[in-house]
Amino acid sequence: MKITYQQNDELPEDDIRVNIVSKSRTIQVERLLNYLTKFTKSTETNIPVKTDDQFLIIKPADLLMVEVNQRELTFYTVNRVITTTGKLKDIQDRLNDPKFIQVSRHAIINIDYLQSVENGFSGTMVAKLSYHVKTSISRKYVPVIKENLGL
Repeated sequence: MKITYQQNDELPEDDIRVNIVSKSRTIQVERLLNYLTKFTKSTETNIPVKTDDQFLIIKPADLLMVEVNQRELTFYTVNRVITTTGKLKDIQDRLNDPKFIQVSRHAIINIDYLQSVENGFSGTMVAKLSYHVKTSISRKYVPVIKENLGL
């Protein structure tokens, strides 16, 4: 892959244009397009969480994983575990960042904290994250993990 930069003084200050040139639309091109699409939507904003007695602010950089059990959301951060109610889909939309990937119907992990992936039961896998946090990866999401790890 060859990466180049070209200055264009005619473009507005906040305008960036990306042109991908390839002989064909390969898997690598698709991955790059997906990454750039997520990157343009990515806004590293804090996540406000309402617990029973207070509002907390979670920095995405400190977030290891989010799990849902029915309507109970659990946020695993580097400092603590926070429980509230809500939908995983809402958090996933808010965490529109390529480093946050869904690994099952009930969990999103931060790939920056992924330490290992091991075989589990019935074709599932287990993601082991920093700070002794684990979650299962359902078979449907194994290809997503492999793609994100470059396997």
